[in-house]
Amino acid sequence: MSVTIEDIQPQLSWLCDVMIPGSTELGMPSASEIGVADKLLPRSLKARADLAPKFLELVATLPKDRPADPLAVINAVPVNDLDVIGRFVAGSYFADLSVQKGLGYTGYVALPMDPDYDDIMATIEPIMERGPCYIEVNA
Repeated sequence: MSVTIEDIQPQLSWLCDVMIPGSTELGMPSASEIGVADKLLPRSLKARADLAPKFLELVATLPKDRPADPLAVINAVPVNDLDVIGRFVAGSYFADLSVQKGLGYTGYVALPMDPDYDDIMATIEPIMERGPCYIEVNA
């Protein structure tokens, strides 16, 4: 039986905020404030369908109720497994526009394509004038 995102909602309810608690001082929201578990994570799982089953299985092994020391539980996860969990949780968090704005990330911006051909020619003309400089080698 495969694990679904609905099956791991109890774990996600504490896991995401433990990993990304947010900061009022820095003006950054917590994972739950922007809906990582219910809104953004499902999109990430669809985008990386190759890793989604592994993520779902790993999170399903975590306790359903928030542990007394949740960071100790997370730190006990093997590094390679924690990498998969962290990529999905953090990746989903960084997909939120308010987080991107808080980080000063402008996204992909179209850059004007107006090359200065005089500069380009000044760079390559000496090479063209010099001509080929390869030494023939007999193998």
